[in-house]
Amino acid sequence: MIYHYTRENVIEALRKIGIEQGDSVFIHSNLGFLGMMEHCGTKEKLCEEFLGAVKEVTGEEGTIILPAFSYSFCHDEVYNPLETGTTCGMLSEYMIRHFGCNRSLDPNFSICGMGKSMSYYRDCNVHEAFGEDSFWERLVKEGGKIMCVNFDAGSTLIHYIERLNHVAYRYNKAFNGIKIVDGKQVRDYAVHFVYDYDKPGDAYHPDRIDALCRENGIVKTAHLGKGSVLAFSAREYVDYIGELLKKRPRILVKDEQEGA
Repeated sequence: MIYHYTRENVIEALRKIGIEQGDSVFIHSNLGFLGMMEHCGTKEKLCEEFLGAVKEVTGEEGTIILPAFSYSFCHDEVYNPLETGTTCGMLSEYMIRHFGCNRSLDPNFSICGMGKSMSYYRDCNVHEAFGEDSFWERLVKEGGKIMCVNFDAGSTLIHYIERLNHVAYRYNKAFNGIKIVDGKQVRDYAVHFVYDYDKPGDAYHPDRIDALCRENGIVKTAHLGKGSVLAFSAREYVDYIGELLKKRPRILVKDEQEGA
């Protein structure tokens, strides 16, 4: 069978982009676009081997975190951290299947993972997805990194940055619903930092920020298989984009000049 990369290739690429022992790494992934990995004939095996390579690089002191977003309350659906699916792809689905007990209780923007500090990240403020003591704030404070597999230099972390900098085009919106906690139904709420969908010019537009991050050395990149991986410091990213927003308050959205 023809393959496009090996487990050792993954390890080499991760080290090239600055992933190290003890790191807390949040991974946005489009794993299938890397092509076939050696000795991985199924999706299950591919996820196992890829995460195994990440764990080898980050070590016993490291933590691997994946998005497990479901938008359950946004869609008026019950959220069960052990059973609710995710829109974030096969690597996230794998993590939920094998480490569902480590999934956070945020009914819209849950995270799931494994490693030394996972309980710290899981037990964040689950009512304010992008607010004080949210997962994103904890990741930044702990010196965490974002890794993107076949994605641009954008990240859901952008919405934390927008809220931190009080952008004018987004606002807090509370969603109510039911989630399952310890086997029992609980009525709860979750706040999402939203924009008005009838203003498409206010939608997040990654191309501009991706280009700037690459041009200014915010990200490190490496070829892997049929695609690429990149990584950046969450703190450096927050600080860099925060400074950009002071000069260009709509730099993150589709129509930068509209309403400026």
